[in-house]
Amino acid sequence: MSISWRLKHSLATRYQIYTVTEFQKRIVKKTGVRISIANLCKYVNGTPKLIRLETIEILCTALECGLDEFLRVLPKKMDPEKKRKLSYKNTPSSKIAVKAFPEPEDYKGS
Repeated sequence: MSISWRLKHSLATRYQIYTVTEFQKRIVKKTGVRISIANLCKYVNGTPKLIRLETIEILCTALECGLDEFLRVLPKKMDPEKKRKLSYKNTPSSKIAVKAFPEPEDYKGS
């Protein structure tokens, strides 16, 4: 897997935090924000499918660390021969905001 989410490991080894309630108390103490126990369980016990940048900022602030302390993203080995659909290809032309990338000359000052 190209995503390594090690929040639980980091909490235990670096901060000696072994329960989600301890983690929640630290977050509240350091940031004043209360993240629900249910959400913290998802973040601690597995790799989240989706996490807001604001939440990541809260976690990093509470732990006084950078994101690389508990998340590592490596390039994924992909087969270039395998055709994949991208979501923008399914978008009707009328809904696409920019049809072509503008040329730098178009931005010269007036």
